[in-house]
Amino acid sequence: MVAKKPAHETKTHTRSPLKIYFLIMTLVGVIGSVISFGILCFSIGKQIIITNDEYIAGERYYEIENCKYNDYDGKESTKATTAEIKQCEEEKKVMLVQSRKVTYKQDVLGGAIRGILFFGIFIIHYPRFMRFTKKD
Repeated sequence: MVAKKPAHETKTHTRSPLKIYFLIMTLVGVIGSVISFGILCFSIGKQIIITNDEYIAGERYYEIENCKYNDYDGKESTKATTAEIKQCEEEKKVMLVQSRKVTYKQDVLGGAIRGILFFGIFIIHYPRFMRFTKKD
């Protein structure tokens, strides 16, 4: 025969608002951290793997091509010389590489800061969630 447990030993699964809050915040912390650190790793990997020349050729080549079609004094009759075109292309390449570095630094800073913030949310809420779960 199966013996009945006393009423004080029966477990009940309660879902208090505070427990639900800690659960949601723990999940937000984990998911946010994973996404943020994923973006951070992607940005670092993209900077390491793709060279500056590949970046210019793949994404921003149209800016260098514009050097060939510029009229420098506003008149169509004046065409740019080969030397002027080469100088314009070199200046654009330097500008594009600098622009890429700025974008990279912004991506790394953004990913790291968001990752740290979400990880902080996780670290703060997870132990409290576990304490509430063990009480039940």
